[in-house]
Amino acid sequence: MDEQTSSLKGLPRLKPRGGLQVMYAAVRALFLRELQTRFGQFRLGYLWILLEPALHIGFLLLLFGRIGHTIPGMDFEVFLVNGIIPFFLFRTIVSQSLGAVQANQGLFSYRPVKPIDTLIARSFLELFLYFIAYLFFSAVLLWFGYKISFEAIPTLLGYWVLLFILSFSLSLVFMVIGSISKELNKFIPMLFLILYFLSAVIYTIHLVPVEYQQYLLWNPVIHLLESIRHTVAPNYPLVQGISLTYVIEWIIGSLFLGLLLYKRFEQRMVKSK
Repeated sequence: MDEQTSSLKGLPRLKPRGGLQVMYAAVRALFLRELQTRFGQFRLGYLWILLEPALHIGFLLLLFGRIGHTIPGMDFEVFLVNGIIPFFLFRTIVSQSLGAVQANQGLFSYRPVKPIDTLIARSFLELFLYFIAYLFFSAVLLWFGYKISFEAIPTLLGYWVLLFILSFSLSLVFMVIGSISKELNKFIPMLFLILYFLSAVIYTIHLVPVEYQQYLLWNPVIHLLESIRHTVAPNYPLVQGISLTYVIEWIIGSLFLGLLLYKRFEQRMVKSK
């Protein structure tokens, strides 16, 4: 008995972990899991994160190459890269949130793993992949002699952070709604197709008559895309009405609504079959 007691005393004592430490461990494990399985169904693997925007940009250059010369203050290729890739990040984070609960349902039997942990892990993975794609295409444009300004890199990174937070805030709302109503998945592709054309991804908002620009500016995504373009090309003019305050209001509102819905339906998401 004394030998057992002495041997137990020699074992290191495990310190209890706080809530944030448990959450960090869960998110980290889920991030590594998503990193390994994200493109497992595709033979091209992680190259798909580069091929998808490359094919998209290439098609648009063939289709609108001549029209693209009407972009004020920047090259059409730079305009597309700074619109398509950020929008793809937003679209992917929000659309994938619909299936986040169902895809990780078996993991919720482990108490430390919560539905919001899966959403955080997926969102950070998409940010990591699309930002690498953004750096890659920017480097390619520089290689071919296109002009990209590096005078305000912290500002550019700040816009990407705001875009990520906005995407995450809305994805939190969509995750809860998607777990309640699976029929919503049928409408999301149509929603993002409409949003794609309303976000001035492939055309400049300057082509829209002034009296109609105010309606496009209801969309918070267009504020960030235009700000990103102005940062990498200072000669690209911002239309009146572009406001980061408006984007922050969207973030606060959607984050509040998302957390409210999550708190209300968390147990239902964990226990749903």
